[in-house]
Amino acid sequence: MPVDLTSPWIPLSIIMLLGIFMVYQFIQERKTSRALALEEASAAAQPAPAPATEPAPSAGAAAVAASTSSAPEAKKKMKLRWRTAWIWLPFLIGFFGQAYLSFIKPMLENAG
Repeated sequence: MPVDLTSPWIPLSIIMLLGIFMVYQFIQERKTSRALALEEASAAAQPAPAPATEPAPSAGAAAVAASTSSAPEAKKKMKLRWRTAWIWLPFLIGFFGQAYLSFIKPMLENAG
């Protein structure tokens, strides 16, 4: 059974998939920015630490503490192009939609 590439469901499905990805990226960026804002607010609200009067911990304990404190920092950071996908992706969707309607669909209709 041949596939009719001029039918509207093909560009609509591609645009829908890109739109879903765009919304997902926006939600993910919003969660990340809220988490960072909460961390900054909690860090600003905490009083300055009092000077330690306890003896210095051993080198082994310091290494364990350093390795556990760096675990949250080991999260993979998203690159700028994916963090801002919700901004530029609508333009990409419009570009591909218009390119399909202007070039690909007329070419396929004239060939058939």
